Amino acid sequence: MIIAVVIVTIGALCIYGVYRFFNPFGKEVNKELSDSYYYTRDKEGIIYSPMGNWFELGKNEMEVDMQTFQVLARDYAKDKDQAYFKSRPINNQIDLASFQVQLGYTPMDKNHVYVLNDGYYHINKDGKKAFKILEGVDAKTFTQISFDFAKDKDFVYQNYKRNDSLDVTSFQEVNSHFCKDKNGVYHYSYGDPLRKIKEANITEIVSLTNYYIRDDKNVYFYVGYKNSERFDQVVAIPFKNSNDIGFFEDKGLVKIDDQIYYQSNIIENADIATFEEIEAGYTKDKNAVYFLGKVIEGADTNTFRYNTSSYTFSDKNHIYEIGKIVKSKK
Repeated sequence: MIIAVVIVTIGALCIYGVYRFFNPFGKEVNKELSDSYYYTRDKEGIIYSPMGNWFELGKNEMEVDMQTFQVLARDYAKDKDQAYFKSRPINNQIDLASFQVQLGYTPMDKNHVYVLNDGYYHINKDGKKAFKILEGVDAKTFTQISFDFAKDKDFVYQNYKRNDSLDVTSFQEVNSHFCKDKNGVYHYSYGDPLRKIKEANITEIVSLTNYYIRDDKNVYFYVGYKNSERFDQVVAIPFKNSNDIGFFEDKGLVKIDDQIYYQSNIIENADIATFEEIEAGYTKDKNAVYFLGKVIEGADTNTFRYNTSSYTFSDKNHIYEIGKIVKSKK
């Protein structure tokens, strides 16, 4: 056993040594903003490599002015002469002095807000420009709020498209899946229209997790699938005491008052005091074992467990897959 450990250790050190020998990088130019721009070993040049993974994702040496080169975001940089997306010069007419990248992914200058065109490898190909202008935006007041939303003095923008239904003055994100303005509370997913939650009390909305909110009467959350079928709705479940709302690693599970729900269905007779998650949709309490919120008939709750060495679920009698017996131990 000791010899095997020594051999493995020596092998690992050899691999690391080879990696270090061929590694072309020095330090990151700005570690806080990007893990993809590096000095060369002699600090006389710049190398772009996605996440520093040159071995798998490659690398590109850049021709830049070293005295003025600065990193703007993970995939953006500039010097006194030009701006760069990844390692390629941006071939739009931009105001270089004011060029910036909001929240790491929205490029803009004092005149325009830009949207990245199709892809890195299309820049300069057949005259393809790196950016297209986001028309109608007031660049002086533009603020990127999050990945999904931005606003200027007049409008809210969702995924770079103007949303005329939202009130810009009162708009705010509640969490990464819900937002509100003076007219309503809404659920959103990337690329989808907003869904207004008609019964929600706007003034009482509180974020519970990234996936759940509540007002003074109900807990609200989105359910994509229910009973293995497409559901695609925001549900409202009433509660009595906000202190009795609890969550699990599986975002489909929630405890509200004295009930536990999976995908908005009550797990009948679940014992809250002993209820626990296992892994991959399996849960249990003192009375039963459940898969996706449904009882696994005959499963032994005292011995049911996840076997990390064999990646299987079993109790003293059987081995289970997707909530069903696949093999007997006897």
